[in-house]
Amino acid sequence: MRRIFLFCGAMALLVTAFPAPAAAQLKVGLSLPLSGPVEKLGRQFLAGAQLKLEEHNRQAETPVELAIADDRCDGDVAGLSADELRQSGAGLITGILCNAVAFELAEAFKQSAIPLLVAGARAPRLTIDRQRKGWHVWRLAPSDTEAAIIASRELSRQWASSPYAIIDDGTAYGRGLADQFRTAMEEAGLPPQFQDNFRPTQSTQARLVRRLRRAGTAKAFIGAGAEDVAMIARNSAELEIPLEIAAGDALSVLPFLPQEQWPPDGLHAVLARHEVAATIPQQLAAARLEQAEIDPEPYALAGYQAMEVALQALQPGATDTAGRLNGETFATVLGPVKFDETGANTIPVHTLFEWRGGAFEEIAP
Repeated sequence: MRRIFLFCGAMALLVTAFPAPAAAQLKVGLSLPLSGPVEKLGRQFLAGAQLKLEEHNRQAETPVELAIADDRCDGDVAGLSADELRQSGAGLITGILCNAVAFELAEAFKQSAIPLLVAGARAPRLTIDRQRKGWHVWRLAPSDTEAAIIASRELSRQWASSPYAIIDDGTAYGRGLADQFRTAMEEAGLPPQFQDNFRPTQSTQARLVRRLRRAGTAKAFIGAGAEDVAMIARNSAELEIPLEIAAGDALSVLPFLPQEQWPPDGLHAVLARHEVAATIPQQLAAARLEQAEIDPEPYALAGYQAMEVALQALQPGATDTAGRLNGETFATVLGPVKFDETGANTIPVHTLFEWRGGAFEEIAP
């Protein structure tokens, strides 16, 4: 019996001498352009993400740490930022505002299986090729094609029995949006009756409006900047040529243009909800940013949202974190987020708005 007591005492001393290891520190990594041509956007995103992390850590039993790497929005530099983040021990990496960086990190972290929560890059291939490439990517940002797909979904119902035109300004944005919209409408069995383009930033687009009338189309989807789309709408009203116009998310800046450049009421635009309609949670987040002396710019709100999702998903193991990203619906200041089997956010960011009284109003689907 004495030997048993001695043995137990010795074991107790060993336990005291070698206490159980502490729980592993959770860490979120950020890959952002903190220098270079888009540094401003990266720093806005960082400010929003840091604010959310600080709010979380004030209430958390175990604070979450942050690792930050500057990727300069450059695929070559992203290889170095990947090395930094790998060495930091981050269990989830977010930020990733640029396509070249997203593809580089997807390959760099393929073997380690660390989840990448892509908050800015929009290339559809990130999710289309995800399974085939073995990437551990979840794309929080909408795809490049979402605005055109949502536009076609809504307008195909309204324009099904009317001839319509697709117009673009010849720029990469305008032509790309017009091509995406045309493809989506053709898949719905509704090809355009007329297609045209125009030279942007002219003093008038009256000739274009007259060409549309001669083509017999009173509806047009326009891939162009806000100033040109607004001018076409004004020219249509001045010439008394009825023209129903819809355009893309470049029109989000329309309320900030001089009032004399505003179009008549009735212009439609497919816009990201968070850039137009501030929800109560979004207003509260904007107030927190302002209180912290951070301008509530879209990228600051995007950083806040990405950190919200990251903190809800983060677990000690990469597999567990991936499981939460696959299965959970995440509440955020910019609306709910849920990913499908490809890693794409299934809840659309864009919807159809109508210009009325100097502001955009959401049209119920």
